[in-house]
Amino acid sequence: MKKTKLVFLYLISSLIWLIASSYLLTHYIPSSLVNYFERGKEILYILITGGIFYFFILKKEELDTTKEQEKRLSTLINSMVDFVNFKDGDGRWIQSNDFGLKLFQLENVDYRGKKDSELAQYSEFYADALRYCEVSDEETWEKGQITRCEEVIPLPDGTAKIFDTIKVPLFHEDGSREGLVVIGRDITTLRQAEERLSRTEKLSLVGELSASVAHEIRNPLTSLKGFVQLLQMEDDNHQDYYQIMLDELNRINHIVGELLLLAKPQHIKYTEVAIQKILKDVISLLAVEANLYNVQIDFSFPKEDIILECEPNQLKQLFINLIKNSIEASKQDSKVAINLGLTENGKITVTIKDNGCGISKERLQKMGEPFYSSKEKGTGLGLTVSYKIVQSHKGHIVFESEKDVGTTVTITIPLVQDTQSAIVPSTVQA
Repeated sequence: MKKTKLVFLYLISSLIWLIASSYLLTHYIPSSLVNYFERGKEILYILITGGIFYFFILKKEELDTTKEQEKRLSTLINSMVDFVNFKDGDGRWIQSNDFGLKLFQLENVDYRGKKDSELAQYSEFYADALRYCEVSDEETWEKGQITRCEEVIPLPDGTAKIFDTIKVPLFHEDGSREGLVVIGRDITTLRQAEERLSRTEKLSLVGELSASVAHEIRNPLTSLKGFVQLLQMEDDNHQDYYQIMLDELNRINHIVGELLLLAKPQHIKYTEVAIQKILKDVISLLAVEANLYNVQIDFSFPKEDIILECEPNQLKQLFINLIKNSIEASKQDSKVAINLGLTENGKITVTIKDNGCGISKERLQKMGEPFYSSKEKGTGLGLTVSYKIVQSHKGHIVFESEKDVGTTVTITIPLVQDTQSAIVPSTVQA
């Protein structure tokens, strides 16, 4: 009740008391008792009003204590890096911390007393996520016990956060719903670290396997290649077979070379080269293969040479792997577009885009993993090597793809490296 109403009620009650007591004193109290009645009326009025004031003082102290506790609780939950939310038995929001309000873009919304489905009207981007929360809450109520699950919350910038969400239902003694406590911990960094660790372990296994096998393969491989070339010179009747054998031996040798690159650190000597020259050499090299697939290579480069500190052979291998993949994935009579640009912060960007079969989301997440390939005869090492080359040049590689639409690969590399020589680490972070 508001203060003005309380004061008004007090004045009306006091006025009624004065009028009523004066009326009784005048009409019903004997004159001999009038003096005693007046004193008693005054004492009774003091006791009643004093009791009322004492009651309100106690209530005010309780209210102040409650407000102080609420303030402490609000300070506590707002200092947490987790999403914390309290709801009543009907699923209406009672209290949420700043992290949760910012997460769902509800900072300027009077959220108290509203359900998730009602709050969805104030946050268009998170409308579906809020409605799903209401469904998830209902499932927790029905189970009648603490539930825990991982929820993926999309962000406006296109990324997403992973939350380990715990929901605690509270019930009255009669079994009716009392409230719900929701706590969501951001475990995105943890999951990314686990993924990197998994890839590192796989690459470590690749390194051990490569170191023990690659050299042993190359020794007999050299002998086989020499004998095949000798037979090819002496026998003119089976030239096609000999050429196929040499091609396959060269393919094995190429695979072994990729294994050796992953097996141990590689010393890099950076040199200054025009990136346009590297790309044009690669395009010329792959032009024949593009014609075989009936694919046209379009490129757009700046007229002025962009000088880049790099290991040219490694960058050639990088672009050969990526452009060749785009050609093989392209449809008949389609194009592979290659664009070169320069950013304001001193980095070059190379974009390779095709209109091919595209990559599914499941496969996109595994890009760069060793021995993982969508090709029938692929080894799964080409992109692993590509990731490693980009990493050794302090760059980044990003794949964007949509099934049956196409794939875009963006490589970003700084123009100037930190040192004139470096060592490629034996692990790669995709």
